[in-house]
Amino acid sequence: MKRNAFICSLILFGALLFCTKQSFAASLNGLADTISTSRPSAATPLGADAAASAGQATIFDNNAVFLEGDSATAYADPVGGETGTADTGLIVASMSAAATPSSGKRIVYFTNTTTHVRHQGDALVVPITAVHTISFKPVAVIPVSGKIVITFPAMTANDTNPASPSASAFQLGGFTATTNIKANFSSGTSTCNFAITGTGASGTPTITCTIATASVASGVTVTILIGCSSGAAATCAASNQVPTAINPMKLANNSQSGQGAATTQADTPKIKVQTQDNNSVTLDSGTAAVGVIESVQVEANIDPTLTFQITGIADATNVNSGHGSGCPSQSTNTGIGANATFVNLGTVSTGISIAAQDLTVSTNGQGGYSLTATSSGHLNDAQNNYNITDSTTPGFMTAGTELFGIHPCGTDVSTGTWGSGTIGGGANAKVAWPTPTTSVTLASRTSTANAIVTTVMYAITASATTPAGLYTSIITYVATPTFN
Repeated sequence: MKRNAFICSLILFGALLFCTKQSFAASLNGLADTISTSRPSAATPLGADAAASAGQATIFDNNAVFLEGDSATAYADPVGGETGTADTGLIVASMSAAATPSSGKRIVYFTNTTTHVRHQGDALVVPITAVHTISFKPVAVIPVSGKIVITFPAMTANDTNPASPSASAFQLGGFTATTNIKANFSSGTSTCNFAITGTGASGTPTITCTIATASVASGVTVTILIGCSSGAAATCAASNQVPTAINPMKLANNSQSGQGAATTQADTPKIKVQTQDNNSVTLDSGTAAVGVIESVQVEANIDPTLTFQITGIADATNVNSGHGSGCPSQSTNTGIGANATFVNLGTVSTGISIAAQDLTVSTNGQGGYSLTATSSGHLNDAQNNYNITDSTTPGFMTAGTELFGIHPCGTDVSTGTWGSGTIGGGANAKVAWPTPTTSVTLASRTSTANAIVTTVMYAITASATTPAGLYTSIITYVATPTFN
C-alpha cells in the first residue's frame, strides 16, 4: 500500500521549517514468474563452411546444447555480405562429444539436410519459447486507468532479430499483437488493455496492462499469462498455450553449463513488476527471478528381442481351436502327430492329407517382423527321382489332382495371398512350396509382436498315377525382426 510520511527540513539561517509529503511503494505479495520451460535457447556460429544438402554442421563450442528433436535455423550472415535465405526446420538428431572434430568445436547432426551453402560464422540457432505466468497480490488498490507494468531485462544493440534468442534477455519481438497476453483476477470484474514496448535492439521489453474496468482490490490474486490464447483461468491450459517469448541463451561466463557438464548452474534474469495509479505514480513493486537452466537428457537402452518357436500339433486336432487366429475348422488327419522338427504325412492317397505345426513369434522390433520359408527342394523320391507337383505361387488344391504345399493361417497372414477357409473343396485356402532360391512369405506385421501364432498346415494329395515311393524334403523357417 502507499505509505505517506512527512519529511521536514530545518533551514537554520532563515529559521524556517519546510515539511513535504513523500510516497513509498510497498512490496507486491507473492510475486512469481513461472515459465513453461526453463531451458535456455541455443545459438552459436558455425565453425566451418557447410555445403548445400549437408546433414551436419560444425559449430564453435560455446556451451550451447542442441538436443534431439530440436528445430534449428541456420542463418546467412549479413555482416559478411551474405543475403541467402535462412535454412529453417533443421531437425537435430544428436550432438558430438566435446572437441570433436577439433578443440573448441562440436558437430551437430540433423535428420534432414540444409538447402543452401552456409559459411563459417553463420549462426545456428534453436530458439526455446516459453509461456510466462506472472502472479502477485497488490497491497494498494489499483484504480481504473491505473497500470501493471512488467519490465524484462534490457536488450543489447545486437538483438536485432526478433526470431533469434538474446545473449542476456527474453526476446519478446515475436509478439506482433497482444492477442496472446491475458489477465486473470481472482475476484472482481477488472480487465486489462495491454501494450508492448521496447522490443527492438537496445530496448527494454515492457508489457503494460492498463486497468480498463473496475479497480483491483488489495489482496486480489492477479495473474498475467504471456503466451496464452485464453485467460479464462489462472493457468493456461495446454491447448491454449502459444509460447512466444524466447528464453535467453546461457551467459557466456557461466562455466557450469553445456553438454557433459558435471554440475550446472542456473542463470537468473530478473523481471520487475510495478503497479501504478492513474497518474503513473508507483504504488507497489517487486522483482521476480527466473531460473534458466539446461534440461536433463535421460537415456535408457532396451536390447532388441526375438523369440521364435515351432510346436508340433497332434493328429486329429482341429486347427481352428487354440492355434492361429482365423484358421479354418479343419483337422489334421495323417494318423501321425507332428512334432517340432518332424512332419510325417503318412500314407498318401487321392484324398487330402493334412499335418500341422504352430510357429510363434515375439519381438520388440518397432518395425515388426516377417516370417518366411525356404526348402531344400521339391518333395522328392530319390530312388525314382520323381517330384510331387508344387508351386511357389499359392494355388488351390483339389483332391485327386497331385499337389503338395503348405498353407499358413493366423492374425498376420495375408488372406489376399493365401486365401481362407479349408484346404480343398473349391476356391478356398491356397498352398505353395518354396525352393532353395525362392522363399515364400507366410506372415508379417509392422509393429511389435507378442506371442503371435501362425499355424502352418502341410497338405498333399496324390493322383491315381503318382509313382509309389518315399518322398522327402526339408523346409526352413526364418523369423526376421525389423528394428527401426
